[in-house]
Amino acid sequence: MSKLLFIVVMVIGLAFFGCGEQADQAGNGGDNGETVSDSNGDDAHGDDGDHEVVSIEGFDLDNPEMAVGQWIEYSADDLGETLTISVVGTETNQGTECYWVQISTTDFVAQLLVDAEGMENAMGDYKDQFGTFVADPAAYIRENVSDAGNMAEMFGSEENMDMAIELIGAIRIVKYDQQGMVMAIDLAGVPEFLEEMMDDPAFKEQFQQGFTQGFEAESGQEDLDKFMDELDNMQFSMNETSVDVAGSTIQGMEFTIVHPEGEAEAVLSSELPLIPIAYAKVSSDGETHFVEVKGYGFSGAENLLPGEPAQTIQAMMFLQGMQSQMGAMGGSPSRGLN
Repeated sequence: MSKLLFIVVMVIGLAFFGCGEQADQAGNGGDNGETVSDSNGDDAHGDDGDHEVVSIEGFDLDNPEMAVGQWIEYSADDLGETLTISVVGTETNQGTECYWVQISTTDFVAQLLVDAEGMENAMGDYKDQFGTFVADPAAYIRENVSDAGNMAEMFGSEENMDMAIELIGAIRIVKYDQQGMVMAIDLAGVPEFLEEMMDDPAFKEQFQQGFTQGFEAESGQEDLDKFMDELDNMQFSMNETSVDVAGSTIQGMEFTIVHPEGEAEAVLSSELPLIPIAYAKVSSDGETHFVEVKGYGFSGAENLLPGEPAQTIQAMMFLQGMQSQMGAMGGSPSRGLN
């Protein structure tokens, strides 16, 4: 179970946060707008096998536009607890209308003030890379994570760092409940601070060296070699499907990984609000673990943290404190931390 779960986590992480060509540069699309590739990266037009990779033009992961009232609730396995993501209000921040996105469980509530347009722009690059990934997952993984150096280059590339900063910049304020008191953290200035730090060549060099040394010190390359070997025993597929979600039939795409130890699948749909994941399951060694949508809607979300926070903390205060401390210790080569 653990090996297959590790593979699934790696695959999902690479799909959304890896690098590589953008989807519109990947050469996808045959004469009929469809490309089929097997797990070894060889093109095979038609539908000769049950587990070939199919990249279908026209499918996207764009959810309905964010609006107050939307909500989606997830459950996992047979646990009684659920997690709900909802949009509970709006607020103008730095001249931009933003949305309060709430994340809640039975005993936890937090809200993020999100620039919806900025979030959409940030996620666009990840969605493009997901399109490249599903065109040939095995080849994509081999190209980007065959060794620690490739992984460091992938995660530390200018493109991926810019994408991460853009994603962070779309989150303006974090609000949470602390023992019955509503607290907030203002992230103003944080994206600019991180951008300056990441633009420093010395920081990039330190990042790649630290990543590689840490990875190899934990026998990472040995584990990675085993993971690469497992790719030869994996088959991937992506096909159009319709599924029942909380009593409604929706259209989407089913992404499947088949391995001798078990099978994993995920259904993605752009008909759902906020999050496109309708269902995900891993089965192995007689065990099955899954996450599924328990309910969703486009109105009726409840604000569990109404009113102004009792205290708002500026995140830059912490970063400036770290900057001063590390500068005094002489511990960072980055000009953003000197």
